[in-house]
Amino acid sequence: MKFIPQIEPWIDSEELNQLREVIESTYISEHKKTDEFLDGVKRVTGSSYALAISNGTLALVACLMAEGIGPGDEVIVPDLTFIATANAVLMVGATPVFCDVLESTGCMDPEYCENLITNKTRVLMPVHLYGQAANIHKFVEISKKHNLLLIEDAAESFGMFVGGQALGTFGDYGIFSFFANKVVTCGEGGVVLTNSEESYKKIYRIKNHGRDRRGTFVHDHIGYNFCFTDLQAAIGVSQLGKLDRIIEAKTQNYNYYVETLSSINGLQVVTIDEGIKSNYWFVNILVDDPEGLSKYLENKGVGTRRFFYPMHHQPCYKDMVSQTFPVSDKLYESGLSLPSSPLLQSEERKYIVSTIKNYFEAGGV
Repeated sequence: MKFIPQIEPWIDSEELNQLREVIESTYISEHKKTDEFLDGVKRVTGSSYALAISNGTLALVACLMAEGIGPGDEVIVPDLTFIATANAVLMVGATPVFCDVLESTGCMDPEYCENLITNKTRVLMPVHLYGQAANIHKFVEISKKHNLLLIEDAAESFGMFVGGQALGTFGDYGIFSFFANKVVTCGEGGVVLTNSEESYKKIYRIKNHGRDRRGTFVHDHIGYNFCFTDLQAAIGVSQLGKLDRIIEAKTQNYNYYVETLSSINGLQVVTIDEGIKSNYWFVNILVDDPEGLSKYLENKGVGTRRFFYPMHHQPCYKDMVSQTFPVSDKLYESGLSLPSSPLLQSEERKYIVSTIKNYFEAGGV
């Protein structure tokens, strides 16, 4: 059996046909195909406005810049997340304040978060992690109580809903990433969601050199080039057409792992709360020795990934942090992401599970 990667995109002739259409048109920068992609994003999410951005990191940066967040301001982010969440805060000159997470979801702990709020706090930035959803209703409540901005880092969460409402639409802003490993990919790319026309205009100026429209060399504001391309959008349009099939395939992965692995002593499958309509981005397990299991599986032709390295352990951040984050540490020290691609075949799932069972039957050797 060929090597089974932990994640890979579903790319085929549908994307090629969309790319061919754009290339033959010669309009390869941000143009009509980008509008088509954004219309699709708005249909899925129900958001009033969607703006295409170069990538998810710059989508976060644009949201912070639009609200004047900068030196002297604090932004509360989870300790367990991909580093882009914190880096975006630094990029605008503000200070990321790290928050421990809930053991049940790995997402930012609302109670811990509220205790971190000071007179310098301007923004709450919860992350919806690994197909889980942060307690977004609680964060909405906290943000209103303390008059703070709420920016949802929904980079991994396209196609997810809580109570029938799309993640990314609860806050003042929400962002998605369309990197190669996401449920829907453009290769690279991001989107900012907002329901405010004023916020939409601010983000547009930031991403488009300070202009309110393209095709002019008069710039009323300071802006930057955070723009998209129709080449990215071509892939994205095709991916949106597959969204239901992708999520269905990933749901099958999740259900199979839950059914076949839950009885193994020493292994816990991380399950999704019933109130969340997940995209099942990654299926995760908790074990005593994730590194040992990962190496064993790799030697047997199965790819896995360790959990994100907590922010307070990152070499580039550790000198900025003095407190401890016991839940974040606990999850990192036991977490492993199993193969979760929509392309995963039934026989591959069976092989993965049987290999994991063999590992535990052999005493974890």
